[in-house]
Amino acid sequence: MTDSPRPKIRHMPGLDGARGLWVILGPLLYHARPENVPGGPSIVPGGILSLDLFFVLSSFLIVTIALKEWDQAGKIDLKGYAGRRARRLLPALLVALVGLTAYLVLFGHADQVSRWTGAIVSALTYSANWHEIAADISYFEHYRTPSPLKHIWSFSIEEQFYIFAPLFIIVGLGILKKSEKLLLWFAIAGAIASACWMALLHQPGTDPSRVYFGTDTRAQALFVGIILALLARQIGPPKSEKATKLIALLAYPATAFHLWAVLFVSQENEWMFERGGFLLIAVMSALIIYGLTVSAQWSPLHRFMESTPLRYLGRISYGLYLYHWPVYMLLTGNRLSRLLPGVDEIEGVPLLLCHLLITGILASVSFHLIESPFQKRRFPLTKKPITALSGTVAASIGIAAILFGLLWVNTRPADAREDFSAAGGVCVKQGLLPPPTDERTRILVVGDSVSVQIAEALCGWSLENPGEIVVMNEAHLGCVVGRYGQKRIPEGIEGPVGDLCSAWNDPVPSHEMLDRDVVSWPTAVEIFQPDVVIGHITPWDVTDRLIPSLGEKWVWVGTDEYDDYISSEYRIGSETLASTGAHVYWLEGAHLRREIKPQNHPDRIDALNQLVTEAVSDLDYVTIAPYKKFIGEVGSSREKQIRDDGVHLTEQGLSEIAEWIIQDIISANTKLTQSLTS
Repeated sequence: MTDSPRPKIRHMPGLDGARGLWVILGPLLYHARPENVPGGPSIVPGGILSLDLFFVLSSFLIVTIALKEWDQAGKIDLKGYAGRRARRLLPALLVALVGLTAYLVLFGHADQVSRWTGAIVSALTYSANWHEIAADISYFEHYRTPSPLKHIWSFSIEEQFYIFAPLFIIVGLGILKKSEKLLLWFAIAGAIASACWMALLHQPGTDPSRVYFGTDTRAQALFVGIILALLARQIGPPKSEKATKLIALLAYPATAFHLWAVLFVSQENEWMFERGGFLLIAVMSALIIYGLTVSAQWSPLHRFMESTPLRYLGRISYGLYLYHWPVYMLLTGNRLSRLLPGVDEIEGVPLLLCHLLITGILASVSFHLIESPFQKRRFPLTKKPITALSGTVAASIGIAAILFGLLWVNTRPADAREDFSAAGGVCVKQGLLPPPTDERTRILVVGDSVSVQIAEALCGWSLENPGEIVVMNEAHLGCVVGRYGQKRIPEGIEGPVGDLCSAWNDPVPSHEMLDRDVVSWPTAVEIFQPDVVIGHITPWDVTDRLIPSLGEKWVWVGTDEYDDYISSEYRIGSETLASTGAHVYWLEGAHLRREIKPQNHPDRIDALNQLVTEAVSDLDYVTIAPYKKFIGEVGSSREKQIRDDGVHLTEQGLSEIAEWIIQDIISANTKLTQSLTS
């Protein structure tokens, strides 16, 4: 390529070590927590805060290099700058995206297609953070279909900054002919404005993902990096040994503070969003970085940060961050145990160590075989020089492969052998309404995401056993039985139950039932005339609730007001579902294999099961089915095979649940029994 080489700045080995340390103590350990990785250890609740250190560090280095180039040439070569950024970031990202696209094409399930497609395309365009905001995806809520790129949002913010940084300097020092002091004051104003904007947008008790993802609200850390670069430039290198020691000592309290924040602070601390907490983290990160820019062999902290292992981890930190979440998500403890002879289960620290080892190997291979050759303007393995044309062609081939794979997986015909968790997936192949003369047993399924899976599993069973049953899937992701108001989920986030889920007892015109975003149990039973209804006593109903009819205080299972309310809701639901003569089966709520919080506590789940049992005890057309027994004891080998994420069913679970419901639960239904035995 013909772009100019990067201006040289003094090598600061301590910064390599800081990268290596905080990428491990930060996102790699945070994303291994049990709410992210079932069976993972409960550590570093504030690990996400290390990303602010990376924002400050990236900003500091980029602006320092740009200012150095301005000094040497009186301008910034934008073409060369863009080429260097592309060679550093794109090759490994494209390899990761090609690999994930191939996985989606070959092994992906129907419920993954939409989520993964959006994630891959937005990662490719470095707009992942705004995609997550636009799609109303929470970084902290763990019940949706997970994305293999939930962590890429930070790359997008950095890339957006990479566009801004050189233009900031060109406009400030070139076009406007202003002094660096004015740029400094502008950066200070930008950091304060971004922090104030975060405080203004954040609503206490609600999901903070908007302010967490937003470039506008996270720019405070990037502006702090600019401030650090400008101040370091104005101050210059230390003039004496005493000054060097003072600068080095700055890293000690700042590092201690950052370690405290990583170990004890989380997104549940409102002051982080509303009282400048992220700005404080950024300032402390700047002090760490500035303290490590000097050589201080007398300092234990500096010797530790400059140690060979940490410096190597720092060199491969881009790959560590890029690959770790796909590894965590795809190589679950259940899957890893199948690959290791004699190992029944892997969880906790052993699972974390396996994930870190695999991530480290991938990052190391990526660094040496992909990233380093491209940075040296050589194609991997062949060592042939990269020209502007050949580099563009190579990138275009990778992008085309990704887009072609996504196009194919989004347009391919449905396959009954696919995963049964996508609403409307396999069930669509049956058609919506069988004729009145149809002798098959009609099964209506209502409820939440687990019910969605159960419905599709039953639909798959019906296709494999033609002439036995026909299923209508009226379940919907996240839906509750207790209607109206707000809910507070285990992560502490508050949000509305929503009109969709609260409308289950409202009749609608029959043609509207074709819309997957309509939930109406009365209309469903009227048009479908089910023989059997399957529902799920959902964990969503044990979360804290704020219900308008109960006043202005939060209630939950165990408070008299809520107990009476939720009992009434399940009874009303049972009566509605059985209004045309169906037998209703409520699958009892099973304990969750997640970090235990008040909002998902096993005692609450057991209490809700008891409340529902008592509420319908006099209704002879309602049965409580022992779903908890089917799942098995939480943490057991069977439970992990049945529920890979501690909540939803695995492929093995899906294949077993249909057989269990048909043979063991509703076999007492005369019509179905006769059908199955005839």
